[in-house]
This record gives sequence, C-alpha cells and structure tokens, in this order.
Amino acid sequence: MAGKDSSQLDKTRLANGLTLTQDKHLTGLINEPREVMAKHTVETAFHSGLPIQRALKAQGPEVRMLLLTELERLVRQVGATRTFQDQTDLQNAIEDIIDVFPSLKLEEILMAFKHIRQGRYKLYSTFTTMTLIECVRKYEMEITVPQREKQHQLRKDEALTAAVDWSRLSRELLADGKIKAPRKTLDRYIPLPNNLETYEEVENWRKVHLPQTTKKDQESTGADEGTDRPSDESVHTSQEH
Repeated sequence: MAGKDSSQLDKTRLANGLTLTQDKHLTGLINEPREVMAKHTVETAFHSGLPIQRALKAQGPEVRMLLLTELERLVRQVGATRTFQDQTDLQNAIEDIIDVFPSLKLEEILMAFKHIRQGRYKLYSTFTTMTLIECVRKYEMEITVPQREKQHQLRKDEALTAAVDWSRLSRELLADGKIKAPRKTLDRYIPLPNNLETYEEVENWRKVHLPQTTKKDQESTGADEGTDRPSDESVHTSQEH
C-alpha cells in the first residue's frame, strides 16, 4: 500500500465490496461498538454510516452478532415487564429490523437503540419486536427522512447550478436588455473640431480618433442613457456655442 494517498485508498475495493476505509471502520465498529458509537451523532451516522445491506454483504455473521449483542444489552437496560422471552425472539427481531429497514445505515440502527435506552420513546413497560420496529420507524421518520430530503435538495441544486450555461444566459439577458453590457473604455471628454458640420462627419471623425469605441457600444450607451441620435442641426448649434 506504500505510495498511495488516502483518496486512492478510498477508491480501492476489497473482495467484500468495501473500500479500505469502510472496511477498517466496520471492523472497528464490530470490535468496539460502544467506543465508536460514542463519537457518533445522528448527522454523522447518516452521512458517514455504512448501509446495513452493504455491511451484511461484507461481514454478515459479525454484523448480525453485533446487532444481537446490542439488542440483548438494550433489553436488560429497559427492564420492560413484557419483553423478549428467549434468544430466538431476539434473533427474529434482528432479522425483522433488517427486512423492514433495508435502507438505514448500520450506525443509524445502533443510534435508534441508543435513543430507546435514553427513554426518548414511550415503551409503557412493553418492549417486544413490534415495539422495537415502531421505535426504529420513529427514528427514521423524525431524523433520517429529513436528512435524506435535505441531501436530495442539495444534490438537485448542485446539478441545476452545474447545468446552467452562464455564457448563454448572459447573452440572452443582454439581448433582452435585462443587464447592461460593460463599458469597454473609460468615459472621457474629447472636444470635437469646429469644422465638422454634419452627423456623418462627426461619426467619421470618431471612427478615426476613437477606434476603440464601436458603433455597437455607441448604440448601447445611447440606449442606456436614453439619448437619441443627434440631428445635423444640433451639431451645428453645439459648435456655434
């Protein structure tokens, strides 16, 4: 692995379908679930968690044992009057959670267990498979779904922004007159010679002495300032004064 940076390692797939980073994270979660989950929030569980189906495909028996162990601990801590009777009930509950919530992250399921343990959901002294499913569903609806919608909207906005042809949009706005073309030269006062008598003579003089000002620029400037093309009479008048 020498010589590979972290970005390359993240793209390298192992035989179990995970990247090196994902495999290391999953192994750490299986070996030290409490330490790893203590660092997680609902946001990090959603954004950086490993989908339960992918985790099962990579290390199925270990992931099932992790969930079973955490559920057993949860049952003891809840201390409900009506609860699971034996190991088979617990195993069936884990399989039901996997079937009912295939799109959740493994960390999200463990985070839902944590919320149950913290008393965020009313159990009424009953903690059965149906109660467990209801609690995990509440977690999904209240926490996961809003984050999915937010992520979807963000990706939609990014795709829309990337799809905008800004050059074309600028040209269309210019054509519609909704934005003004930038001036190519600084405005400055240059007096006209007194011997120019007609508008055509003025235009010819400007083309020679002000080559950087195009006719299109003149028309754009005139339209912006609300000025009309001066008549020959106005040119005579300005020169006489």
